[in-house]
Amino acid sequence: MSDRNRARRTEIRLKFKGIDITRDLEKYLQSMTYTDNEEDKTDDISLTLDDRGSKWLTKWLNTKNATKTVQASEKKEFAVGDIVQFKGGPVYISSMAASPTVNRGASRCKLTIKNSNAHPLHLISEDGARVYGWVNAADVEGGEAGQPQEVKERKAFKGTEIHAVIIQKNPFSDGKDKVHDCGVFEIDSVDFSGPPDKLTIKATSIPYSSTLRQTEKTKVWENSTLKNIGAAIAQNNGMQLMYISSYNPTYKRKEQLNISDIVFLQTLCKGAGISLKVTSKMIVMFDAAEYEKKPEVKKLKKGKKNILSYKLSTKTTDTEYVKCTVSYTNPVTKEKIEATYTKPGGGGENAQELKIEEKVNSKEEALVLAGKYLRAKNKGETTAQITVIGDVDYCAGITVRLYGYGEYDGKYIVETATHNLTGGYTTDLKLRSCLEDY
Repeated sequence: MSDRNRARRTEIRLKFKGIDITRDLEKYLQSMTYTDNEEDKTDDISLTLDDRGSKWLTKWLNTKNATKTVQASEKKEFAVGDIVQFKGGPVYISSMAASPTVNRGASRCKLTIKNSNAHPLHLISEDGARVYGWVNAADVEGGEAGQPQEVKERKAFKGTEIHAVIIQKNPFSDGKDKVHDCGVFEIDSVDFSGPPDKLTIKATSIPYSSTLRQTEKTKVWENSTLKNIGAAIAQNNGMQLMYISSYNPTYKRKEQLNISDIVFLQTLCKGAGISLKVTSKMIVMFDAAEYEKKPEVKKLKKGKKNILSYKLSTKTTDTEYVKCTVSYTNPVTKEKIEATYTKPGGGGENAQELKIEEKVNSKEEALVLAGKYLRAKNKGETTAQITVIGDVDYCAGITVRLYGYGEYDGKYIVETATHNLTGGYTTDLKLRSCLEDY
């Protein structure tokens, strides 16, 4: 809740390595965008920071990469940015966040690490100077007094998670806030440029280093459904599956040949007419046709003050198919299975027909697939790009209704919502028209 007498405003809350860095960011943050995609693309965030003092580059994103040998009988001094493997878990020495167990005025401290948990322990100095921590080397993982230990240090940002939350404070002057949890992202790239010096951090909901993306696998899936395959892949990658579709095709045999889990799932979903969205913790498989039939969440009327700009387009090339035929011929029995789906009101001698060869087990399955392929082919016929005053209610997958745009009036689904959170909060929307008649 907010004070209803205070002006409307937007706040960004960020956690870096589980530590709230919101206040540290306030005077450095130049821009931030968060992009929410409906399908196939990952969600991402981008932060640009003023780093003329090099605080973020040298202290927060320390980039050391070395291995040191430490004598366990000695006390070891660690610098800001070092990551050390202790018996209780990794400890990251940072100068950007304070721990209540450390005297803020101290420039040096002795750390007690024995039986520590995996949460980072942080040091800070009031003047922002480089801070050091002292530790007994016997506390290093696997070590005993008198034995030399290797202490590995790596790029501090590699594999680092960022958790972002957008809060619209008092948007309706009633003291109530609107909160949008963007989710967890893993840093993908860090760019440093200048002058003046600035740091750009980009993070994605599915890290490129994840096994879901990178590990190529060979596996045969027999007598399984699309949902069961998705659930198995999710479990193997430490994720959860959300399957939102009444259609769940069954496969007698599917081969995953030297491709990653994400590519294999994308292939299956495309073939089944199912949309796929993957976040850091969740695999979502849903039927876009069912989503498009849901009631619209927002109304966008031409001329309203919340609409800052718009561009609407109609494409006729390769989007005006009236019917689709799916066929499959068994290579052994030579039996042919075929079905044609025609959209309501379509037909005629000159009607464009989409032809697909796809392995199916029955005519009924071929008919369902034909309808889904036809929708997928035609869904890009009418699109819109609209920028509105920032609103956390806009997210990928919701439907909206456009008014006052003549032939473009109608129901649309949000494909992408990009929230630009600095310099005046705005939201860029990419929309496509809903195909509710088939």
